[in-house]
Amino acid sequence: MHILLVEDDKEITNLLYFYLTRHGWKVTSCETYQEAIKQIDSTVSICVLDLMLPDGDGLELLVDIKKQYPDLPSIIISAKTSSLDRVRGFEIGTDDYVTKPFLPEELIYRISKLTHLRMNHSLVEIQNYIVNEQQRAIFDGSSKLSLSTKELDTLFYLIHNKGTALSREQIIAAVWEDDSFVNDRIIDNQIKNLRKKMPRLVIDTLYGYGYRMNG
Repeated sequence: MHILLVEDDKEITNLLYFYLTRHGWKVTSCETYQEAIKQIDSTVSICVLDLMLPDGDGLELLVDIKKQYPDLPSIIISAKTSSLDRVRGFEIGTDDYVTKPFLPEELIYRISKLTHLRMNHSLVEIQNYIVNEQQRAIFDGSSKLSLSTKELDTLFYLIHNKGTALSREQIIAAVWEDDSFVNDRIIDNQIKNLRKKMPRLVIDTLYGYGYRMNG
């Protein structure tokens, strides 16, 4: 697991870095708003951030992070104890709020609980394939399958609507933001590619209409 730690107090950063890495987690630490924006990417599993940063507001940072990665779990750590700060944090979308001072073990517990819940929620097994929608990854045993962005989007849409007859037009509308250039042939090719890469999937062809995922 990769943790982005945004904290400008070096003593706290060093203490948390020691405990979190000892727990087996990768930690990228940042002291400022701007540094955090540069470091955030799709490899980050959870963001732990302070509210009082030398070059900006931690809540505004959380807003920017959520714009890029709306499903990324986050925990606010702050000396601010007012109910208003807590409410604002939860309204923006943080998953937890820890008031300083706290023991590193408490943060480890909260991270473990939060990421465990998220992981269990995002994992789906279908025909012995493991689908991790949060990480946008598909596994066949220990092997990660290579799917394009649109193949993943199509697969997730079929899974979310498993057992439902979906027209080609419905799939186009759900998967493509700009559908002006998309036709039935493109959808058929996406399904063909999914069947080739994931041969155990049960995707029924509804001739003259669309597709339905079963199994």
